[in-house]
Amino acid sequence: MNIFYTPIEELKPKPNIRLVNSLHKLGIYNLSQLLLYPPKKFINYNHFQTLSQIDNIPNGTPVVFEVTVIKKKQTRLRGRKLTLGEIVIQDNTGQYTLTLFNQKLLFESLNINAHYALSAIIKAGTKSPLTNISFERILPNKILLHSHRLVPIYPETTGISSKMLRYRIDLAIKQFPNLPETLPQWILTKANLPDINTTIRYLHYPKNTNEIKQAKSRLIFEEAFIIQLYIAKQKLIFQSKYAPAIPPQSNQLQEFINNLKFELTKAQSNAIQEILEDIAKPAPMNRLLEGDVGTGKTIVATVAMLNTYYNNYQSVLMAPTEILATQHFEGITKLTENLNTPPSIALISSKESRISTDKNLDSWTTIPKKDLLKKIARGQIDIIIGTHSVITDQLQYSNLALAIVDEQHRFGVKQRAELQTMISKTKDKSPDTIAHLLSMTATPIPRTLALSLYGDLDVSLLNEYPANRKPIKTKLVPPSKRTEAYNFIHQHINSGRQAFVVCPKIEADEKSDLKSVEETFLDLSQNIFPELKVQMMHGKMKTTEKDAIIQAFKQKEFDILVATSVIEVGIDIPNASIMLIEGAERFGLAQLHQFRGRVGRGEYQSFCFLFETGDNEITMNQRLLAIEKANNGFELAEQDLAIRGPGQFIGSNQSGLSDISMEALLNKEIIINTKNIANQVLQQDITLNAYPELKTRLSHFEDNVHFE
Repeated sequence: MNIFYTPIEELKPKPNIRLVNSLHKLGIYNLSQLLLYPPKKFINYNHFQTLSQIDNIPNGTPVVFEVTVIKKKQTRLRGRKLTLGEIVIQDNTGQYTLTLFNQKLLFESLNINAHYALSAIIKAGTKSPLTNISFERILPNKILLHSHRLVPIYPETTGISSKMLRYRIDLAIKQFPNLPETLPQWILTKANLPDINTTIRYLHYPKNTNEIKQAKSRLIFEEAFIIQLYIAKQKLIFQSKYAPAIPPQSNQLQEFINNLKFELTKAQSNAIQEILEDIAKPAPMNRLLEGDVGTGKTIVATVAMLNTYYNNYQSVLMAPTEILATQHFEGITKLTENLNTPPSIALISSKESRISTDKNLDSWTTIPKKDLLKKIARGQIDIIIGTHSVITDQLQYSNLALAIVDEQHRFGVKQRAELQTMISKTKDKSPDTIAHLLSMTATPIPRTLALSLYGDLDVSLLNEYPANRKPIKTKLVPPSKRTEAYNFIHQHINSGRQAFVVCPKIEADEKSDLKSVEETFLDLSQNIFPELKVQMMHGKMKTTEKDAIIQAFKQKEFDILVATSVIEVGIDIPNASIMLIEGAERFGLAQLHQFRGRVGRGEYQSFCFLFETGDNEITMNQRLLAIEKANNGFELAEQDLAIRGPGQFIGSNQSGLSDISMEALLNKEIIINTKNIANQVLQQDITLNAYPELKTRLSHFEDNVHFE
């Protein structure tokens, strides 16, 4: 094993379980993550002062005194478990008494007549002008960690301070003084970067700001480079594969398009053309169809699947939820049922197995799953729609040629790759034959992030809305206007419309003022709208329960659906014209835009109300003002990226990417530079056998990071 990835549990002295858990909270699991953990700032504790000068030092100045402890006394406050310590210190200019309130451990660690470096921040004009104090023993030949230098301050968490991090990092460097270099020397030279051991020294023991800058540049470059190397390698592997050529069947497709009840937008027509050109080649398509909410991605996907059907091949569409898979099955079945020879369409999930039938026989029927699996394997089903069930081992395709992933960011890289390779499990297909892949997302991805993360994909943009679609009117509602908003909602429901209410969490919590689904449901059904029918839905419910609720809502059996973010994707209720979002400030702009996209799907004018948490008048939240003014998801995505960073687009908590990686993703110049160098490396040797340390680094990245 490469020593860089030594688990922190194996470092010396061995950390206790509480320290290990605290390090894990900071994203530190191995030696590499500890030694490359970037400080958030540095404090210059090189300002040496004497005790006699304390009252004359400007407020906020970081200072260091070299002192000797000459006396100490500790008392327990009467009737309380608190202590008060007095420490008398001196230097060659005089004495000073420090008061330590309830700092028993620090008090006991100080020895009489011992020599210390005392670092502090001056708080001028107060009884206790020395704040943030820290003592460090001065001994012959000892290099000080916490003073006499630019001292790093790290992001912290409960149970671990910057002082402890400095101590553990110093121990780790002493245990592993010469780490192997990851990047080839020619890359270091070309990019003007320090080697890894110099970088670690500059990061934690800088002599000046230039060394800090060099260390940070190396970290950002390497993170961006590894991401681009991963993407470029995936693309090369992909390009070496073969996929069935699916020529365009223009006449039959035009018949379908002409029979639609609406006209395609120019963006939809362009996307269809790009996809048909891609799948006509024997090289596999790898395209991202990126469309704002309501721009018509499903129609584009349907045309691609019909063209595949007209060429006697199968298509598969994988959706992240059963609700969305069911909606696609019902929607695509309805879209194609009037064709002269409609395709046979199947829905398969953990709970359901259906096939399309003659439109005079209710359009679809439920059949046993084992019978459906046989039909798919025999090639009797043309379009297969489902959840993760479409990539299970028990499902065998007959002649799969096109794989479509909806809401692609909800699936891991491995799941998408597995869907494509299902073709190789069919009879007479080699492992080098894969299906064409179309990934779809309704989350607009900012241009910089698309370049950084999806450089291996060709992109089709749907940035136009259907001509008859009315823009949704969005309003930020202060607490004083809530009653007015409720009256407005009541009027619209009385006129026959329905409403969604979204809450940030499921259950009530005494520690939080966020409104939950449960308490909102009770409040709306009992107090605000007692005469209306209100239902609730959340992620803890069984799939069958959620499906039944959605179907009942579609059938207008109740008026208001109170839900969590479970309704973010794939709910299509044309009669719903109101979206009310509780705790709107807790959601990102992209997610708010997704919620808003659940309405405005019918002929009626739709409205979105944003409620903030709390009882005070709204402080004009800039993010919420942005969504109030803009209906364009791409524009909002750029603003969200600037305000909140890239985490919400790729799932930072699950992705495994560090904060430095996140910063690297936003630097267009670095992304372009590292992309070029990554291509150079792979042109020399795609196996990376010439660079074993780099190969290990990339392998570790592949195992621990995923863009979802």
